[in-house]
Amino acid sequence: MWTSPERRSERCPSCAEERAFEQPPCLDGHEPGQCPEWACVDCGHAMVFATAETIRPARQLVTAAA
Repeated sequence: MWTSPERRSERCPSCAEERAFEQPPCLDGHEPGQCPEWACVDCGHAMVFATAETIRPARQLVTAAA
C-alpha cells in the first residue's frame, strides 16, 4: 500500500473491528490531511469522513431567460 503521515482509528465495516485508517494519495488536489477519503490499512476498505465545512457547495446553474 502507500504510506501516509495521516492516520486515525475507526471501525472498519469490512473487518468489523477497530482498525487504523490512512489517507491514500489524493487525486482531487487536497492538501495532506485535508482529504476526506480514508482507507483501512488492513483490508483497503475506503470511507469518506467529512463535515459540512469540508464539502464544497455545488455551483448554481444559471440559465438565460427565454
